[in-house]
Amino acid sequence: MENVSVPIIVIVCYLFGELYKGVCKENTRKLIPIIVAILGGIMGVVMYLTNKELMFNVSNIWTALLIGIVSGVSSTGTNQIIKKIFKKEEGEKENE
Repeated sequence: MENVSVPIIVIVCYLFGELYKGVCKENTRKLIPIIVAILGGIMGVVMYLTNKELMFNVSNIWTALLIGIVSGVSSTGTNQIIKKIFKKEEGEKENE
């Protein structure tokens, strides 16, 4: 149960980023990494305050905040990986 917090934060931040991208205007999409980092930090602190065992048994709130921010930012990387995988598959189909 200790390693649950990071995947939860990454998935929630990824889904929030996709939702934000679908709802907001094109010129505000560059703020998505900042928004998911803030959301991840908030989630890390909330998880720490509600159930410390979910946050790798961290000793203070600052470490929980840092884990949340890094997990939130990693959702941006996850988005790029998924985007590149599907883009490559579409390109391979066009070449055949």
